[in-house]
Formats: sequence, structure tokens, C-alpha cells
Amino acid sequence: MKLLFLVPLAGVLLSGCSMWRNPHDPAHNKQYVVVVNAMTWPNSATGQVDGRRTVWPLEQLGNHEEIFPLAQLKHCPPALPCAWGVLSASRNVTRYNYEAGGVTLDLGMTVDVHRRQQDRRRNSHTSIAVPADVPAISYQRVLQESVSLPYGKVYTVEMDYGIKYQLCAQRMDAAGRPLDKCDIPPI
Repeated sequence: MKLLFLVPLAGVLLSGCSMWRNPHDPAHNKQYVVVVNAMTWPNSATGQVDGRRTVWPLEQLGNHEEIFPLAQLKHCPPALPCAWGVLSASRNVTRYNYEAGGVTLDLGMTVDVHRRQQDRRRNSHTSIAVPADVPAISYQRVLQESVSLPYGKVYTVEMDYGIKYQLCAQRMDAAGRPLDKCDIPPI
């Protein structure tokens, strides 16, 4: 009889544990966290910074892949003809956790530059290619790491050919106003 009483009690206690939030979760103070991220590169025609900057609520990032748009890159070494390449890049966050003063993310990033790239999505198909008679760039970078992001501090990954990835965690109040400044400018 005692065993029958303990089984439902254990179930109630375990379900109550799942309702406890991480003590560092800003929701205790009626706040939430967004993640600002940007992939940038030099525009092949103008040389100015080009790219994509997005802002995501932290809760939406678990197992979320973001695919950045295809882009043309140009590299002109001294005394050699310019080489061209097509950039394909994606970012994935597989896990996040609140910590004192920030968050920790398991970040995966893939950057691939080659002569030809395709982007197939549900509603569109994009393909960019460098002609066969033009010198081509070939570059790959794969990153898998746990990243600690103090609120308002920008984490930066510099890559070849002027490619840069930036990431920043920012607390927001209940009205949606930022409480931390992330110095990742709009593109």
C-alpha cells in the first residue's frame, strides 16, 4: 500500500522539478534574451561591407539552422588576375543554457567558397557560378564549439577573404526594449 502512495507522489515531484527555471534565466525579472548574429563579406562590386544580420529570440535557436544568402567574392592578389568565388554559409545552434551574466551556445557554422554553389529551399532555387575561364577561390571553414556570450559582448570569427561572423546575446525588457548594447551594426 505504501508503494502505491509513493508512485503518484514521485510523479508530482518530478513534474514540479521541470517547472523550475534556471536561476540565471532573465524571465525571473520579466526579461527575455535575443541573439543578434551577422555574416558579412566584402561586396565583390563595391568592396563595401555586405551581408545579413538577423535577431532571434533565444528559445527559437535550439536546433535551428540559418542559411545565409549566396554571395560572390573577389580576391585580387598583387600582380595576378582576380579570382572569384561563391560563398555559401550556414549557422546552427544545437543547445543553449543561461549562465551568470550571459548564455552559452553550442554553435556550428559552415562556410564554403567554391566556383559554383546552389541554394535549394522550399519555395526557391538559386544557383551562382563563376565561368570556367576565370580563376576561382576555394575555401572551407567548419566550426563546432561551445561559445560563452556575456550579455552585450560581441563574439567574432574572422575568416579568409574578408568573411566575418558576429554573435551577441542581448536581454530585452517586457516591453521589448534592449537592456544591453550589441555593437553589430545593421547592414
